[in-house]
Amino acid sequence: MREVYIDDWLFGSLISLLMNYLLLWATGRILKKKQARWRLFLAAFLGGVYYFFLCYRLAIGLVSKMEVLAFIGTGLLMIGLALPLRSIHDFLRTVGLFVLLLVLTSGITYFLLYPPFFARPVAYSPWQVVFINVLSLLIVTEAGWGLVHQLLMEKECLFSLRLSVNGVTKEFSALLDTGNTLVDPLTKEPVLVAEADLFREVLPREILTLSQLLAQGGFPDNKALDLNPEWAARIRFISYTSVGKKRGFLLGFRPDEVCLMQKEPKRLPPVVIGLYPLTALSRAGNYQALLPASILNGVY
Repeated sequence: MREVYIDDWLFGSLISLLMNYLLLWATGRILKKKQARWRLFLAAFLGGVYYFFLCYRLAIGLVSKMEVLAFIGTGLLMIGLALPLRSIHDFLRTVGLFVLLLVLTSGITYFLLYPPFFARPVAYSPWQVVFINVLSLLIVTEAGWGLVHQLLMEKECLFSLRLSVNGVTKEFSALLDTGNTLVDPLTKEPVLVAEADLFREVLPREILTLSQLLAQGGFPDNKALDLNPEWAARIRFISYTSVGKKRGFLLGFRPDEVCLMQKEPKRLPPVVIGLYPLTALSRAGNYQALLPASILNGVY
């Protein structure tokens, strides 16, 4: 009779669950897919269950040549459970990236566990194996996509803000920008530069049209400046310089308030919102505004 150790199967299943979760999360994060934690966990749990029963079937000799189909099918089901798939192309791209991460992570893990220059095999504790698996995934995702760097940047430099104008609120993410020294020429209040498209539900269409005109180097006529008196009192013309452009103008407006969203929202000092209507500020879509460091000085 052959002895088996179910505790080894259970711990292997736990490692499988953890790594499946991280691989699925990394795949979704790199492809910028919306992710629900419960779906990620459910898919990862399915992978852990498959690993446990694979160990059981190996112990009693029930594994056949068709096992590879069960392995592939479980993987595809995990991806389908964890991540939204909008088309065949999206499906193939998602599966391809997941497999790539799996292969590269497994390869680095094997190299770290069994280096070719070690004369004898090294015995590792189970938790050391977990650490090396996670380390391998971090190495792969950072080297290929800068994922670790993005996470650190988001933790330290990205802030969630909420803007209020006439009872209408809008939440967005802002990147701390120490190079943003723009100020309102009248009040000397700092300028928070934000993508104009953020405020389509907040600002009148005339304001957005005027911001587009100024950003393109145009000069408004009297009709363009014929605004509601309340909004006319809010708007500002902000002069700026940038790389490749000696001088330009941004249209700004004064909101009722801007709050830093933490456990308890903190109201920021008075600020002017500079509308940037030309392109997205972040190619990755991680943030939609540039937050001057001087604004935070009044909060922390």
